[in-house]
Amino acid sequence: MKVLVIYAHPNPESFNASLHREVCDGLEKAGHELRDLDLYSENFEPRLSRGEREAYMDGGKLDGVEQHIEALQWAEALIFIYPTWWMGPPAILKGWLERVWLPGVVADFGAEGVKPKLTNIRKAMVITTQGSSWWRMTLIGNPPRKMFKLSLRACTRCRDIQWHALYSMDKIGNAERKRFLKRIRKVVLQF
Repeated sequence: MKVLVIYAHPNPESFNASLHREVCDGLEKAGHELRDLDLYSENFEPRLSRGEREAYMDGGKLDGVEQHIEALQWAEALIFIYPTWWMGPPAILKGWLERVWLPGVVADFGAEGVKPKLTNIRKAMVITTQGSSWWRMTLIGNPPRKMFKLSLRACTRCRDIQWHALYSMDKIGNAERKRFLKRIRKVVLQF
C-alpha cells in the first residue's frame, strides 16, 4: 500500500520522534511504499497568507504546497504522528491542514453537501501523545480525535480510521512509554 506519513514534532530526540522512526521502519518492513512528510525538518510554512485565504473557497493558491497535494493524491493510506498541545495538533500541522486540504482538492462543497475527492485513501491512523488523562479528554469530547475522524470521513471514503493516543504523557514512566511503542509497532506491521 502507498502510505503517506505526516509527522509534526520539533524535537528529533522526543518520544514522538521515536514513534515516527518506529512507524517508518515498520511500514518499510511490512513492504509498504512510503512517503514521509516531516513538517518541522522541511520548515513547512503553516501560516495561511491573505492571498491564500481570499482564494480559499475557489481551490486556493497552491504556491509551495503542490508536492504536498500530489502526495495526498498519491496515497492510499495516511498516518499522522504528533503531540496534542492545547487540545489540538501543533500549529504547524493545523497550518498544513489549512494550506493543503483545500476545497476542490480534498472535497467539493456545494448545495448537495460535501463530496469527497480523496477517494484514494482507504485507511488512516492517528498516533498522538497527550498530557491530559483519558478521562479528561473524554469529558471534553476529545477535540483532536473528533476533528480528525470527522474530517477524514468527510474528505475520503475511508472508514478504517485508527486512533492511538498515549494519555497522561507528562505523568507516566518509561515502562508505559515502551508498552505504547510496542503496541504501535504491532499495529503498524498489521496496517
